[in-house]
Amino acid sequence: MTDELLSPDAIGTLREALSWKYPTDAEARRFVADVRLDPRRITFHGRADLTWFSILEEAQKRGASSVRAVLDRATKEYPEDEVLARLRDGAAVRYAEGPSIAAVPWRGSGGPPLEKILGTQSSLVPVSYLEIGIRRAQAVARIQVSDGSLGTGFLIPGDLLVTNHHVLGDRGAAADAIAQFNFQKTVDGRDAEPEKLCFDPDAFFVTSSDDDCTIVKVAGEPSARWGTIALQPARIELGERINIIQHPGGDQKQLSFFHNLVVYVGEGRVQYLTDTLPGSSGSPVFNKHWELVALHHSGGWLLEPGTKDRFFRNEGIHVDRVVDVLRRCR
Repeated sequence: MTDELLSPDAIGTLREALSWKYPTDAEARRFVADVRLDPRRITFHGRADLTWFSILEEAQKRGASSVRAVLDRATKEYPEDEVLARLRDGAAVRYAEGPSIAAVPWRGSGGPPLEKILGTQSSLVPVSYLEIGIRRAQAVARIQVSDGSLGTGFLIPGDLLVTNHHVLGDRGAAADAIAQFNFQKTVDGRDAEPEKLCFDPDAFFVTSSDDDCTIVKVAGEPSARWGTIALQPARIELGERINIIQHPGGDQKQLSFFHNLVVYVGEGRVQYLTDTLPGSSGSPVFNKHWELVALHHSGGWLLEPGTKDRFFRNEGIHVDRVVDVLRRCR
């Protein structure tokens, strides 16, 4: 890293990465003490994204040396993290970017606030719910594109992987990309051993820019080790809770679990609110029964109508459209 301050995009990337790695106020306070920032000038919101916005804002005010101290502290604890390492070394971090959320018409109504709606629904689920979620997560992979951008995808039967068109837009991009399975933490908090596999677009490749969907063959028979997610038509209702398995910011696999709400279904799209950080393009979206209902492709922060609460607005491609993409080529 040079003595210059990070760009706004790089600061945003750093904020997202640190929000996942140090999500609690207690962890953030310890970090602040380690890098010798003044906690009296920082607001600890109880919400990671806002807390880290305040921390990095203060670091920037103090100059490049303070920003560098933040990066040095984080990379020392997470030396294998590619995103942090690239930021520290001054290299650009790229993500496969979906359509701007500002250009996507918002379909949610100005009804009761999200928190009130969620409060009317029971969060009780059988213990088997967790086991099924773990099985689904095994089939989710991080995608590394040759230009350095990162995305997410998931296996369906036939050793096929589903992701977004804007992640893998043609056969050439797929041929040069890598699918990385098991990029996550173990139960004891250690880094799991990932498996990197190549794509085989000559064996199978189909893409749709209209539905922002690509389906491509993965070499090496990964389904035998990581399982698959069933691709079939599904219904999804307004007000339904959903789960998203993702590689946020290209980081290790994470689960946005249950505290998400569908607010619009139609025109081949599903829109949903969540108070989590952005997920990666190409992530599978599930209903409460762990059935695939959408392919995530875009997101952005939204002030919920009629309230002062900010939630992360996401949009996914309805699974029925993904099914149609596959059917048209067979």
